[in-house]
Amino acid sequence: MKANKPMMRGAAALALAFPMSIPVLAQESSGFMLEEVVVTARRKDESLQDVPQTVNAVGSDTFEKLNILNFQDMQSVVPGVSLDSGSNGFSTQATMRGVDFSIESGVAPSVEFYLNDAPVESNQIFTQVFDVGQVEVLRGPQGTLRGRSAPSGAITVRSRAANFDSLEGYVNATANNKGGTNYQGAINLPLIEEKLALRLAGVVDENEVDGVTSVFHDVDPDSDVQGFRATLGFAPTDNFDGQLMHQRISKDLVTNPQYAGLNTSMAHHSGIGRIDPEDRKSVFGSPNKVETDLEVTTLNLNWLVGGFELTYVGQYSEYQNDANSPYDKANWINDSNGGEFSLGPMGTAVNRDEWFQNLDLYQQQESHEIRITPEEPIADFFSYTVGLFYQEKYGRNLLDSNTILSADLNPQLGALNPTANGGAYILTNYIDRPSESDELSAFFNTTFYLTDATELSAGVRQIRSHIWNTTYVNGSEVSGAKIKGDDNELIWNVSLSHRFNDDLMVYGNVGTAVRPGPVGALGVNNLSTPDANMAKVVADRDNERSISYEVGFKLDFLDGRGRLNAAYFYQDFENYIYYSPTTQYFGTNGIESFNFTSNADAVVQGVDLDATYQLLENWNVAAVFSWNESELQSAVPCNDGNLDGRPDQVDPSVSGSLNAGHQIAFCDTGDSASSAPNWSASLRSEYFTEVSGDMEAYVRGIYSYYPENDNKHRYTTIDSYGLLNVFFGVRDIAGAWDLQLFAKNVTDEVETLSYEDVMEGAGGTLANYVGDSGYYAVQLTPRREVGISVRYNFGM
Repeated sequence: MKANKPMMRGAAALALAFPMSIPVLAQESSGFMLEEVVVTARRKDESLQDVPQTVNAVGSDTFEKLNILNFQDMQSVVPGVSLDSGSNGFSTQATMRGVDFSIESGVAPSVEFYLNDAPVESNQIFTQVFDVGQVEVLRGPQGTLRGRSAPSGAITVRSRAANFDSLEGYVNATANNKGGTNYQGAINLPLIEEKLALRLAGVVDENEVDGVTSVFHDVDPDSDVQGFRATLGFAPTDNFDGQLMHQRISKDLVTNPQYAGLNTSMAHHSGIGRIDPEDRKSVFGSPNKVETDLEVTTLNLNWLVGGFELTYVGQYSEYQNDANSPYDKANWINDSNGGEFSLGPMGTAVNRDEWFQNLDLYQQQESHEIRITPEEPIADFFSYTVGLFYQEKYGRNLLDSNTILSADLNPQLGALNPTANGGAYILTNYIDRPSESDELSAFFNTTFYLTDATELSAGVRQIRSHIWNTTYVNGSEVSGAKIKGDDNELIWNVSLSHRFNDDLMVYGNVGTAVRPGPVGALGVNNLSTPDANMAKVVADRDNERSISYEVGFKLDFLDGRGRLNAAYFYQDFENYIYYSPTTQYFGTNGIESFNFTSNADAVVQGVDLDATYQLLENWNVAAVFSWNESELQSAVPCNDGNLDGRPDQVDPSVSGSLNAGHQIAFCDTGDSASSAPNWSASLRSEYFTEVSGDMEAYVRGIYSYYPENDNKHRYTTIDSYGLLNVFFGVRDIAGAWDLQLFAKNVTDEVETLSYEDVMEGAGGTLANYVGDSGYYAVQLTPRREVGISVRYNFGM
């Protein structure tokens, strides 16, 4: 019963916010119905109810009504999708349909992201949300018709286009009780009637991130974002039009990663006492600092000529991220003697009480796609789309790699072992890793209209890809580090749908996806002669291939007042690209920790449900449910201190299990391929009523529920919890203005979302010579937030 209490409490609170009398449903037509949802999942405008796959659409009005100011908050509207942006400014993560993806894995995403139909890095989407047109979540394998292959799905974001009809725009200001402010606005300028228009949009956002402060310094967490977008729309002739968009976003981020636990081994920690998760505290001696700059330009062109529609989608983007993070994460070292120690040609180690991992990431990419489609079905029987896609990327990673001198490296260095008040001797090597890749693919999709009610679609894409990278240390190329690779892969998709009547469509589809395996492992301080297990995570890994099966239906009922969409899917992965939790290994620094990428077979199955009902003309309710179950079917990197083939918490430095002959452990765990709970659900509703001739009042709410989760960690089960957000306001009936009061996490749920299994630094050099840290990395639910939002629309 304990697990159900958050659900009951949140549902009760949501119910109290709305009228309690529900009218008896009349048999005759009510005269009102749900609005049609138009999506572009198949690269054309069509009703959501006609698309033979699972699609969730989140329009601009939903972002406004639910005060969604960052991309991660969208997951409350689409359960089964987990979105997370790490504290280092570049660690974005997306989970869909039972498998995880982290950008740190260094591979193509399992969930692809698109901006104005062009593929972009997830950071271009996660950094800040403003002036959004529509977001579509496409579940299941993607790639035969859209951009790049992705096994779990795609998330497409369309910014608001410039329109030729009217001078219009808006300004919106939001402030909350946690020191957060968000100001954004846009203006649309018709320049030449029906020919040329310009839309300008911008945002300034500041907030306190997660509110975590450190016990060792007084720098508060802070996020400052500035963004600007210009979109030029043009239609010089009746049969040719386009949209050119340029966007720039800069973000300065200061964070203090959160920890919980008790240190009993270091004197300078003695006054701290136990830190509980709800304390929202860090033990960093200095904060993480990240500066991010992103630019992206997209071009969309449409030309109707000779009975065909010719479409071009182009994109050019740049991403620059400079991250500065303390290496001494548990603040083992309190003071230093300031000395130096020469290692001859290897360099000079400096005695420090604080040292940093500086990571400079740069990526430049461009893509081009051209496709052609008949304007009308040929002989009213079939249509097709044929096209070419090309993408190239250039990247450069600059990393400061720090080695702690100690007897772990060489017994003769025992006099240099780190101490809390004597410092640590740090040898810094500078790693430079440039990389290039390109992908060229040709695709063909066709749709047969077998009858007025039955549709058969099939698609195929042939993909050729090439990668190159190498590694330099202190300016010299590492021998054997240069890597080149070429791949040729084919993916396909087939779907069959039948509409039994105007209200019911049933469908089935099957499709494949592929992802190239990663090469190398930047950041792993592995020995020059990796053993067989270590080679599985630092050498080239195999390509991932999967096949997915989905059946579902889409139903409208009660004369269009209700809508119910449901689907079941099953997906089989060969060589799934698995990104491990923090795993200990033996390397050049002795025992260290890393998140490794390896291959493992896996299977996934699940159910998606999406229901909407218009109770009254002024009252609607919607519910979304997603269940996913996945299982790894091969051995993966693990912490196995006693070498029995099963994960454990035995300290490898004590047991001596990790050494030059046994550098990393693998276990056949049967774990989930996802860190998200097996299911989640959300319920949202809105009620409004007229209070004067030109003004109405409204109340809306959304409740998101997450059950117990034993997928996140091996030894910790995350408790169930629910988050309730409520919004009250008044607005102009014509839409000119809106005044809103909101409360997020109304019930002040404080639940631990993450509690790492491995103690910070366990088995490592600092822990061996200074003492165990006693701390574990944790993460909590967002704090309760109360605020006000004011919006003014002009030129309507």
